[in-house]
Amino acid sequence: MTAKVKAVNSFFRAAIKPEVDRLKEDIVLSDRQEEIFNRYYIRRQDVNFIADTPGVCSYVVNKELKVIREKILKVLN
Repeated sequence: MTAKVKAVNSFFRAAIKPEVDRLKEDIVLSDRQEEIFNRYYIRRQDVNFIADTPGVCSYVVNKELKVIREKILKVLN
């Protein structure tokens, strides 16, 4: 696990709802990224479960998560 992943996971492990809401206001996500963000970080769904959505594979989910993490880290730092 990379340092970036650990930093984002650490934030979500300790975050309270107002902090997450503020984070969501500060980052700009595409519709697909928003859906993946909510399903992965808020609902805690597995990447493969998210990938079961029609038209999405696990590669796409992982790629979008990488972009989402970069955006989150810019706001957290």
